[in-house]
Amino acid sequence: MSDIALPPCLHDLETLARGPGLVLARCRYHPEAFAEQAFEQAGIPLPAGLGRAVAKRRAEYLAGRVCARAALRRAPGLDAVPGTGDDRAPRWPAGAVGAITHSHGEAAALTGDARQWRGLGLDRERWLAPARAARLRDELLTPAERDTLTGLSGQDLARRVTLTFSVKESLFKALYPLTGRRFYFQDAALEGDRIRLLTGLSADWRAGDSLAFGVEEDPAGLLSWITVPA
Repeated sequence: MSDIALPPCLHDLETLARGPGLVLARCRYHPEAFAEQAFEQAGIPLPAGLGRAVAKRRAEYLAGRVCARAALRRAPGLDAVPGTGDDRAPRWPAGAVGAITHSHGEAAALTGDARQWRGLGLDRERWLAPARAARLRDELLTPAERDTLTGLSGQDLARRVTLTFSVKESLFKALYPLTGRRFYFQDAALEGDRIRLLTGLSADWRAGDSLAFGVEEDPAGLLSWITVPA
C-alpha cells in the first residue's frame, strides 16, 4: 500500500509490480467528495484547461495523475507527474513510458522504464449490458470478430464485446505515441491472446503485426494492458 497523503475524494491507492521495470498503480475516486483544494492537497498541478471543468472530470484527472506519480516513483524511479499534450494525451517524463485510465470511480496508471519498454497501453472498463453490447458490436468488432460471437448468450456476448473494446483502447494508447497516427476499431482484431493490426500505421508498425495483451477481470469489469518491449 502507498503512504502518499490523499485528499478525501481519493482512497485505496496501491502499487503493484507487473513485470520487469513495470508498475501498476490504482485507486478509487469519488467526484461527489471533490473539493477545490484537492489538487493542492495531493500535490498535483491543476491544468489551466480544467479550471472550470465539472467535479467528475477534475476528480478523474486527479486520480489518474496520483496513480501515475505513485507508479513512476517505483518504475523507473522518478518523482514526477505527467503533463498533458495538445492532443490531451499524457506527456511522460524522459526515461519513462506509461498509460492512464479511469472509469466509474476507478483510476489506474501503468508505468515503465523506457530502456525496457517502448510503449504501454492500459484501459479499465465496466462490463457492458447485453443490450448495449448488441448495439455496439458492429462498430467495435470486425466481421471476423463478430463471427466468433455466434451461439453466445447475451451475457457472454457482452463480455466478449467489452473485452474487445478494452484491448483496442489499450492498443491505441500503446501505439499512438509511437506512430503519431490515429486509428480506429476496425483497424485491429483480436486473435486468441494477441491483437493484430489490419492497417499499417508506420514503417515500424505494418498491417499484420501483432502484440500480446493481458486482462484482469472482476465482477464489475476488466482491466486490459499491452506492453511494447524496447
